[in-house]
Amino acid sequence: MKKRIFTLLILIVCWTSYTDLTSGSLPAGTAAKTSAQSVNAPLSFQKITVAPGDTLLSVAERINKTSPSIDQVIKDFAILNPSVDPNHLQIGRAYAFPYYDRQP
Repeated sequence: MKKRIFTLLILIVCWTSYTDLTSGSLPAGTAAKTSAQSVNAPLSFQKITVAPGDTLLSVAERINKTSPSIDQVIKDFAILNPSVDPNHLQIGRAYAFPYYDRQP
């Protein structure tokens, strides 16, 4: 009986870990709220869907011909995406990345 309970407990832990890793830990309403807030932002931006291996700086360097400072990119990203941690971007999610080549 103890073996069955232990096996069931291991399966539950594995299932919950897999669910958390594949779907993320943020509620679904947070992404919609972020998108609506970033539309009203005063900065130029591009909506980019994060791919595996992408970081905030790698995407910013890819879309901009000029290379802005890291501090400026982090500050502008935080303005465009207020509830997102720039160090923990989720694969498959679309974020507003600052675009510096054509400022209004």
